[in-house]
Amino acid sequence: MLTSVHKLFIDSVKDAIRSQLKTIRDRTNRAALFAQRVWPARSTAIYFLVDVSASSTMSKHEPDASFWHDDAQYPSSDASVQVVVGLDIEYGQKGSRRATLSVWRTHLAHTGDGDELRVVQVIADEAFRDDEGHPTDLPGLRFQLSDFACEELTQESQGT
Repeated sequence: MLTSVHKLFIDSVKDAIRSQLKTIRDRTNRAALFAQRVWPARSTAIYFLVDVSASSTMSKHEPDASFWHDDAQYPSSDASVQVVVGLDIEYGQKGSRRATLSVWRTHLAHTGDGDELRVVQVIADEAFRDDEGHPTDLPGLRFQLSDFACEELTQESQGT
């Protein structure tokens, strides 16, 4: 069960992302046209194939928040997830107010057996709030527009 602190925190992060998207939408370039088609999807269930040999075995994940592009056939699924962000806030556990950030990005690896989609953790449990709840010097979370859609849609929006 989500606590009120958890819900408020998720809402503030989502609002910050939406605010940045709005700033981009107000421009008059290709990036603006792309950003105008990106929307929050709340807690949309995402299904991943667990065992390729047993095509009916799916793993269900329900993020606290997600975003999708209007032109995506399957919002945030079908291997089109570009980035996953994990925010761990301790809100009261053992008197700590520490909060950490982890980020995973997809990466296409070229192997002897062909291309393989992998997930790489690029940030691991970096504190953005210390034990007392004070901000650290972590530079913050940064996204690119390409994080909000599959590669095909991103390339189309850039004219490539």
